[in-house]
Amino acid sequence: MGHILRQEVHTEDMTNSGSVVDYLFVPLFTLLAIGGLALILRWAHSPGKRIRLPSYGMLVPVARCKDQHGADVTAQRLRARGVRANVAHDEIRGWLVLAWKTQADVARAWIAEGQRPQRP
Repeated sequence: MGHILRQEVHTEDMTNSGSVVDYLFVPLFTLLAIGGLALILRWAHSPGKRIRLPSYGMLVPVARCKDQHGADVTAQRLRARGVRANVAHDEIRGWLVLAWKTQADVARAWIAEGQRPQRP
């Protein structure tokens, strides 16, 4: 009637496929990879190299000037328009003109307006 197919199972190939080296190499390599990633993440998130800019409380920088005279003149012009402005020197950013947070947008607009060339 029909032919019966016979499947032969080779047990010899299956027993040698997982050697002791494979069982040790895969977990060891995985642990080394995880350890390497942990070291990279620790280095990337270390706080030692970050530059922290100073905080001025309720005052925010509205202008940066090259020298103290320029900062004083800018602050005086803002004071003449009713903006409470101060001058501070920052080691990183240089001379700053500071204004209160509530007046910062108005101060920046007036500074930008004053920097445009005058039309004859």
